[in-house]
Amino acid sequence: MRILHTADWHLGARLVERDRLTEHAAFLDWLIDTLRAEKIDALLLSGDVFDAANPPQDAVGLYFDFLKRLADLRKVKAVITGGNHDSASHLNAPRELLKHFEVHVFGHAGDTIVDLGDVVVTAVPFLRERDLRQATAGEAMTDVQSQVRAAIRAHYAGQLASSRAQAGKRRVIAMGHLTVLGATTSDSERDIHIGNLGAVGADVFAGFDYTALGHLHRPQQVAGLDNVRYSGSPIALSFSEAADQKSVVVLDTQGMKIETFPVPITRLLTRVSVSRATLATDLEKVPASSWAEVTVKLDAPEPDLDRQVREAAACRFEVLKVLADLPSTLASTWQHTGPTLSELQPREVFRELLKEKQIEGDELSVVFDELLAMREQKITA
Repeated sequence: MRILHTADWHLGARLVERDRLTEHAAFLDWLIDTLRAEKIDALLLSGDVFDAANPPQDAVGLYFDFLKRLADLRKVKAVITGGNHDSASHLNAPRELLKHFEVHVFGHAGDTIVDLGDVVVTAVPFLRERDLRQATAGEAMTDVQSQVRAAIRAHYAGQLASSRAQAGKRRVIAMGHLTVLGATTSDSERDIHIGNLGAVGADVFAGFDYTALGHLHRPQQVAGLDNVRYSGSPIALSFSEAADQKSVVVLDTQGMKIETFPVPITRLLTRVSVSRATLATDLEKVPASSWAEVTVKLDAPEPDLDRQVREAAACRFEVLKVLADLPSTLASTWQHTGPTLSELQPREVFRELLKEKQIEGDELSVVFDELLAMREQKITA
């Protein structure tokens, strides 16, 4: 079989309030063409299909339009798992219907083994703490961390045993949406496990022929293992990913040949550092029509720096963020070390508030996402 591994689409995502719908649509067009051209037999999508539990309707429309075109290919099976940004119930709602088109969806943990013919896939979605352990009052964080990691290991060990028993001599592939120790992160990941509570070593996946990971947005092998990989997100979700070559992974189970296919860039993100003295000249090097994060080296604070940078850009490209690089003696006094309010998404602001108030659980976040989705739908209507 030829299998394509992708993850972290984050349909409905925004960057500094800019919509990414056009970029995602272009990626899905390219993906359909690639599935056809490369004679792919199965598609694995390892979590974070959407950017929020209640995504805007245009993002949902993109998803179902893609699944319709996938069914039209008539030969590509698919396995889709939920990520920490996804609502398990939202993903699972059409699962019985989608099975008729060889699309297997797993929003939450449970019986997640899929027989695709030449391979057996254990399709593990994002494992929330409530899937792994029963919390009790007065627990030490070290004990919680130890229990969560042990439970993740036990879950994958059980899945390996079950899938091997079913597969016989056939290949067995694991899917997962989690942080693996030693992997490289970017600014755009928001790990629901505080302090990498659920991070595990790559040895958890020993025994699987290939592990298709999601959650981290940079494409990469893990722990030097060619068969344990993050496919990465198909578009750059933050400026920290501006220089990344986005890709998908194609696995040929005959001989276990693994290739990466670069995803075409439809919206260029640029991260540039410039000097205040040569601001206009330096900005001439920024590619036209890109979205830019501009860091300006200053000797002293300038209150209207944002305006100066945008004027110097002269509408040749769009400035999304302006940062000041001050001398160390001034930086601690004048420059806020964390993101500014304008740089945060509404969901991030709300989640920061929940952390500050020490409010646990997902209920309020889900309600907030619903209200925000309703507002976004009204704006786009």
